[in-house]
Amino acid sequence: MNIDRILTTTNDMLMSKELDFVARYYRKGTLDVGKAYHRTLEKAGRRSSILRWIAVAAAVAVLLVAGTTALFLSRQSTAMTIMAESGNRTVHLADGTTITLAPHSSVTYDKADCRSVELSGKAYLNIRHDEAHPFIITDEDYVIRDIGTQLVVDETSLSDGRKSTSVCVVEGSVSLMAAHGEKGVVVGKGDMYRIAAGSVEPRRVSNAPSVNAVAAWATHELHFSATPLSVVLRDLSDYYGVALTCAGGEGKRLTADFHADSITTIVGLIDETLDVRIKIGTK
Repeated sequence: MNIDRILTTTNDMLMSKELDFVARYYRKGTLDVGKAYHRTLEKAGRRSSILRWIAVAAAVAVLLVAGTTALFLSRQSTAMTIMAESGNRTVHLADGTTITLAPHSSVTYDKADCRSVELSGKAYLNIRHDEAHPFIITDEDYVIRDIGTQLVVDETSLSDGRKSTSVCVVEGSVSLMAAHGEKGVVVGKGDMYRIAAGSVEPRRVSNAPSVNAVAAWATHELHFSATPLSVVLRDLSDYYGVALTCAGGEGKRLTADFHADSITTIVGLIDETLDVRIKIGTK
């Protein structure tokens, strides 16, 4: 903004009006041209001073608005929302954290500070722990603070239409608190807590599903440690969408890790390891 140009233009307009007044209404013997001229200059000078302050104030106001707008746009431009469409989508954050989104889920974060994210839908998070910069997951209903974690956050709908969010920890632990509550809980490995919209405190889920049932959709891994064969067959059936049955498998336990192998290959390995015969059926 050129203040001098504004003032020069304004003064010229004022001077033109004053001198035009003198010329139009001058009558010999009734008006002292010299006094009128000097008074016109004095008025123009006073107005120039006032106008200078007005122009400076206007310039400052414009700069403040421009600066605020630039700051807003700068912050807005660093916000990023990533959505999974029809399939899973894995997001790699700058700090080394990975987030796997289920279909129609999304994550929003600031590119300048990816240690705080907002989730919508269902997601599996493998968080890189940083004690000096805790990882925060937020929503209108909850706040999750990482204590070194792999976890699944899943939003569903209750029968009354309210949103409900479940948090299940696969590894490590998290601090979980309702957004409008004061009392939080520490959720450890294998535990699941649920927060309904409007709740002030998380509730522990009894008879929670296994870690495999919760996380395999994202990791494509199934882990068993001295797990009863009946539970192994249930988890495998759920993941592969089949019906596995086994006669005479009572008392059998399995310790094994599987990574997205074909169900036929996995069943064959279990048969040999536990000396059983598993049948693959359809659901």
